[in-house]
Amino acid sequence: MHPQTDIVIPVHGKRELLEKLVEGIFQHSQNFRLILVDDYSDVETTAFMMSVLLRQTYALYIRTASQNWFTRASNLGLRMVRTNRCILLNSDCVVDVNWLQELYDVWAEAEASGLKVGMVGSVLSEPEQRRWADFREPGYVTGHCLLLNMSLISEVANRRGTPGWYLDETRHDMLHINSDRFMSYDLNRMGYATIAAFKSAVGHYGGQSWGYNLGRLAQVKLGDPLKGEIITAG
Repeated sequence: MHPQTDIVIPVHGKRELLEKLVEGIFQHSQNFRLILVDDYSDVETTAFMMSVLLRQTYALYIRTASQNWFTRASNLGLRMVRTNRCILLNSDCVVDVNWLQELYDVWAEAEASGLKVGMVGSVLSEPEQRRWADFREPGYVTGHCLLLNMSLISEVANRRGTPGWYLDETRHDMLHINSDRFMSYDLNRMGYATIAAFKSAVGHYGGQSWGYNLGRLAQVKLGDPLKGEIITAG
């Protein structure tokens, strides 16, 4: 069983997708606390997040006074984390059986193989793909679901000269969709591998809640929950 884990979810609208995600987390997760960062969402989405507090009374809800975009909203939530490791999760995802445990298991397996692990990310997989793979310079794990070590990403921020701001906000393009990539690069330069967990059952609709068209398939179909496979279908 994995340890207690804070799950940071930056949110900007798309209540229907957020509802699917939250329901999946409650159904398929244990030992977690939700940290919902409401990045100036519409009234309906905000009302739903407030209702989550009735379901998990120790969850945390934060609302920004104006839209800050993904990276800043993520940093705001990450500063509220109180567990050794945390999840940074996009609000337009779906999760299935063992999604979180698999991330912890892959981290342990990679370390047992002799790697210094920087972070582990869920990656959409097809049935025949291997369980995990490591990436080093210039490694890159997609950021729709990341398992992070708070001490390590704090060290990254300190080295960058931005303590408390874990994802880099110094470049305009990082405020939207590139901050996860540069976090990977920072960790690589410090000698840590970034790990892709192919069997962590997390599907991603692809930028829906932030108004991006990333060219990804809009429908996500969960595969065999025992294997934790994800299959995308148009």
